[in-house]
Formats: sequence, C-alpha cells, structure tokens
Amino acid sequence: MKKHLILLSLLSLCTSFLCAQQIGEWQVYPSYYSATQNIAVGQTVYSISEGNLLSYHTDDSEVRTYDCLHNLNGVRILCMGYSSQARRLILVYDDTNIDLMDADGQVINMPSLRDKTLTGKAVSRVYVYGTMAYLVTGFGLVEVDMKEAVFGNTYHIDHPIRSLAISDDTFFLGTSDGLYACAKDKNMNQASNWELIEEERYYDDLAWFDGNLVGRRNWNIYRVIPEWKSSTSVSRGPYYFMSQSGDRLIWGSPDKVVFCENLSTLNEVTLSNAWNDVSFAGGLFWVSEGEGGLNAYKYENRTFVKAVGPIQPNSPKHDLFYRMQWIGDRLLVAGGINTVEEVYNPPTAMYFEDGQWTNFTEMDIPSEYSHFNFYNTTHIVQDPTDASHHFASLYREGLCEYRDGRFVRFYNSDNSPLCSILPDEPRGFYYNYVSCSGLQYDADGNLWMLNSETDTIVRFLRPNGKWGSLYYGEIAGVSLCDDYLMHSSGLMFLNSHRMDNRGFFCFDTRGTLDNVRDDRHRLRSVITNQDGTSYSPDAFYCMTEDLDGRIWCGTNLGIFVINNAEAFFDDDFQFEQVKISRNDGSGLADYLLSGVPVSCVTIDGANRKWVGTVGNGIYLISADGTEMIHHFMEADSPLLGDNILSIAVHPTSGLVMIGTEKGLCSYNSDATEGAQSLDYDNVLVFPNPVSPDYTGPIVVRGLTMDSEVKILSSSGQLVWSGTSAGGTFTWNGCNRNGRRVASGVYHVVANNAEGKKAIVARLIMIK
Repeated sequence: MKKHLILLSLLSLCTSFLCAQQIGEWQVYPSYYSATQNIAVGQTVYSISEGNLLSYHTDDSEVRTYDCLHNLNGVRILCMGYSSQARRLILVYDDTNIDLMDADGQVINMPSLRDKTLTGKAVSRVYVYGTMAYLVTGFGLVEVDMKEAVFGNTYHIDHPIRSLAISDDTFFLGTSDGLYACAKDKNMNQASNWELIEEERYYDDLAWFDGNLVGRRNWNIYRVIPEWKSSTSVSRGPYYFMSQSGDRLIWGSPDKVVFCENLSTLNEVTLSNAWNDVSFAGGLFWVSEGEGGLNAYKYENRTFVKAVGPIQPNSPKHDLFYRMQWIGDRLLVAGGINTVEEVYNPPTAMYFEDGQWTNFTEMDIPSEYSHFNFYNTTHIVQDPTDASHHFASLYREGLCEYRDGRFVRFYNSDNSPLCSILPDEPRGFYYNYVSCSGLQYDADGNLWMLNSETDTIVRFLRPNGKWGSLYYGEIAGVSLCDDYLMHSSGLMFLNSHRMDNRGFFCFDTRGTLDNVRDDRHRLRSVITNQDGTSYSPDAFYCMTEDLDGRIWCGTNLGIFVINNAEAFFDDDFQFEQVKISRNDGSGLADYLLSGVPVSCVTIDGANRKWVGTVGNGIYLISADGTEMIHHFMEADSPLLGDNILSIAVHPTSGLVMIGTEKGLCSYNSDATEGAQSLDYDNVLVFPNPVSPDYTGPIVVRGLTMDSEVKILSSSGQLVWSGTSAGGTFTWNGCNRNGRRVASGVYHVVANNAEGKKAIVARLIMIK
C-alpha cells in the first residue's frame, strides 16, 4: 500500500509539472542582475535592475520579483519614486506607461500619457513631493496624483529640464539654459514667472535638503543661495551621482563616497566602488552597484561594512538575446548585436538549463588591451566533445574561449590569423579592430567563423588547434557576414548582410578544405522568384533549413525559399515566394509576408516555421508556408516586443524561446520532434486524470511524425481524431459536436503515418 502511494505521488508530481508547462502558456525571463536604482521603504527595499523590479524584505530576507505577466503592465521601467503619504510606488516605463503599486503589490495602471499623441512626451526622471509625482518630459512637467491615481496639471517649460527640486514654496529647475525658480502660488505655465537664478550653470542633480538647495554641477557639489543668485562649493569631486533619502544626502565617485545629515558635517569615506544610487533606511545604506547587484552597508568606524547582499535572484545577466540555440536541454545565449550603429552592449554569454541561468564571467582583459572597448557578443557555441568548453565571438574584438563559464583565452590579430579591419592603424583604440561572428561547428569538429571587412572572410579552427581559411573573391571585404548555414547536402551558405556585395552566398568545398581550386561558389544579390519578379533587398538577414531540406531566407523585403540547394549554382535558378490563397472566389493569391522584414526563422518539430520580424512581431506558419497559424504582437499578446532578434525551439518539449529587443519570453507550443518509432513506454498523456476544473489542452507526446490519433470511448465509439504536430497531439476534451465529453475512461489510439503500428493508452476524464 505504501509503495502504491509513493507511485501515485510521483505521478501527481509529474502531472503537476507538465500541467505547469501548459500548451499556449507564456513566460518571461527578466534580468535582475545589474542594479541601477533603489528605494528603501520601511522594511522593504525596491530595486530596479535592467528596467525590471524586485523587492527585498528585511524582516524575513524574502526576495520578490515582478514582471509584466503577473504584476505589472509594462516592461523596462525607466524610473520610480515613492510617496509615503500616498503609500504607493510610481513606476514609469520607457514608453511612458505608468503603474502605481501599494505595499501589498496591488497595481493601478495609468496608460493615458502613453496613449496620447504628444511631441516630446518621453519621461527622463520622476520626483515625488507629498502625494504628487512630477514627471520630467521633453516639453515640461506632468503631475500625477499618486493618492487619487489621476493626472494633474501639465506645465510647459521653455527650457530643457535636467533636474528638479521642490521646497515648501518653490520649484527649482536645473535646465540646459541655467537654474530657474518659480513660486508654487504662481502659474508655472507662464514663462515670466520663472526667475533665472544662475545662468549657464547646468545642474544634473538637485535636492532640497536641510533647508538648502543643493546641486551637483560640473561633477562637484554646491549649495545654491537663490536670494543671492549664487552658489558656494560644498565638496569637490568629480562626483557621478547624488542621492537624497530621508535625512541623508549622499554623493560619490568610483573612489569615494560622502554623506551628511547637514551640510556642516560631511562624512567622507575613501572606497573603491561601483555605486550609482543609494537609499538610507533602518540604519543601513542600500546601494545599487550595477553588476554588483543590490547591497546594504553599515557605517562603522568611519568606513562602510557590507551587511546584506548581493541580492541577485538567478536570472539572465542582461536582457540581451541576439542569438540563441538549444544544445540538448541547454539554451545558449549570445547577448549583443551586429550593427553599424554605436550600440555598446556589454559582453554577454550565458546559458539556461534545468530552470537556472549560468552567466559566463567577464573577460579578464590583458593589460595590453586595457584601452579596448569590449562589447556585443554575437555568437556562442559549445564544443561537441566537451560540454564545459565554449567559444564566443565579439562584434569588433575577436574570439573568446571559456571553460566552465570562465574566460580563459582571447584571440585577435596578435595571436591568430584573424585579421584587423584596419591592419595599418597604429596601436590605439582601432588597433586590432577584429570583426568576428557566425560561430558554428561542423561534423568534423572544425569551428567555423566569419571575419568580416577583411580580404578573407571564411575562417575555421581545426580540433588540433591549427587555423584554416577559404578565400572567395565575391565576398572579399564585405561589411558584415552574419551566419553560416551548414546544409544537409554538404553545401555551406552564409548571408552577406548589407552594403556592397550583399546577398546569399553558397560554397562547396567538395570535402577538401585544403584545396580551394575545386570549390564551387556563388553570390546572389538579386532574388528572382518563380514568376520572374526580381528583388534587390537592402538587408539579407537569415537562412534556415527545414526538415525537408528547403532553405527559408529572410530579407527586409520578405521571406523567400530555396527548394533545391544544389540548384543554387545554376544560371536559371529561381527562389520561391510561397503563395497564400485569398479564398474569396477570385482565384488570386498573395505572396507570404511580402514586404515584411524577416529577421529570423526557426523550424519546430512539425516542420512549421516560426518567423521573427523587424517591427511586426512573430508568425507561426504551416510546414509548407500556406497557412498562417498564429501572429503574435506586443499589443495583443504577452510578446515583450515586436522587434524579434532570435528564436529557439526546444525539440522535445516544444518550448519556443523568443529573444526581443526588450528581453526574453517563451511560448509553450503544441509541436515537438517526432519519435523514430511508436513505443508505448515513450508515449505520455497529460494531464491524466483530467480534473473537472482543467480547461486546457490534453496532450499526447512521444508520437512519430504525423501520427494518426483517435480518441475512443470505453465502448469503442469515435470521439475525436486528428494528426499529430510532429510528435505531439492535442485535444480540447470535446467531442466532434464541440461538447465536453462525459466522465469515464477513454482510449487514445495512435498509428504511425504509414498505419503500420498502433499503440493504445488510457485517459481518465472527470467531469
């Protein structure tokens, strides 16, 4: 009996876990790693990391996280403030959406500012005075009554606002034109009521503290005397932040921190630090320290001693998901971007496995490269013979090697054949300017990479540590090659993303890496479809092989298909543009996603295509492309953003990981890879039994590709039938008339696509 109970408990746990992964369910994975702002409120400390919110409770050390699926109404919190009188936190998102949250986590959304069409409405900072919050925008100030949860006055200010302080009777504005003041009892919308206190003095921070107006200007701290229209020095910097919390004013730099309870007594501590925001509560200084997380310090014996922290829930290191791929049950992530714009994302390599994130260590930059600006991890790959061994490429610096998540070696033009973009540049910032991307292992263990903007783009590192390269004149010197596609035919494809000689490129080494004389190679910059229509895209984004060997190609003008990889070399080769019938009796059809910029394409276990776009969300289309199954956008789904950077589908669970410009989310799909053969021991039906309150899909997994599935009653009557999506079949629990079936035992009968083998599983329905 005891043994029977244990088995039932294990079955219950298994069923609960699988139900938690319900098909159609969304999940988000915010980064809580790099702390930038915090507010201490009694026994609770609120902290923003990468625009995401967490709270730490000092009484029980509990850490709570908040996200757009469970608590909040937006992503990427730009700034926050707290009103002790309203007892609410105000959260301002980067799209100007606003949430008010109380101590119990109850949230009131105020989307009006976001939804209005206004020039210059972007919010840069928020200040709280009493129950009122003042939002600094491009056109002035917007009032929010945090107690009543309504918008108040809007003040149009003629000067760009940099900072704000409020006394009992006066508003002080630090602007790009100087320091201004206006009495509260005057109309702040009238320009003549703003008195110029100090001209051409630019205060980046202001605070009304201990009866004084204090400001941070030119990296120093000053006391401003409005009556005299002058200021006096309080503390010489340079200082990079100033925070006011309760009866403390704190300012600091990377090598010292100063705080005071009044301006006559300053406490200065020499301290190597990464502090960027400080709150004070309960005798502790709560500090946001960037990648050091949220920490608390005591002030003892004229120094700071850490008391709590770092508070960093397991999460991605950054909300950067430029490239992703599943290796077994491990999701590899490269967080950066290949771009001509000056976007300096920190080097980010990480992986997700068993529900936990492992963030690789930052590079230990050799002293001779200490002046380099390392940024933008473009790709990460795992050694097929050693799961602890990884390589990651950097957009402009070269190749990094990791073991057990720790940086061990750096390859650039000094110690490898990788070439600099500017080989004749004297030693300095641009010296060793090495472009690297497209990392991929082949079946022989060679690590391939792309060395763009050089004479020889195609390079590889052999398992024995020796380097090789292949020169092809068509792509010599091209500005950006993104990725390789190693086709099942043995052909190699890559995309030359932009500018001169852009296009899709294919080469065939004929199995002889050391002899390029017998190679075939061709670049196609113009796409001609089956109807003879030609296109010249400005951006060639991606190439992906499906389960039938077809290649789906994404460009800024839409999606195109290579039906026969070998035919790519033929002079009369044509791409296919899939046509979708209008089904309106006209007999006409439209090209699939014509004109939609397609950034990435990923294939699921049913050979369906998950198509990511630039600005238009994500599409799921059928295996042949003729049916649109889903279209998810930020406005009508939990998708975090409409600019899709990468998609990775787990083959056996169907989990679709979606990297957007605003972070990572996932969708639990209804398709998985088909099993090699039908085996009763590998087929799983869940949930089973089906409880009366369960309304989600009933799932059968472990089937072969395109299995025929029938649901039969205990008397053998057909209740439902269909075909699996890859190795997964779903049923809504209803009969063919759309009615929920009665309680009882049902039989799940599955045949492989050829109808040569059948298995039967039991399913219990409780109504």
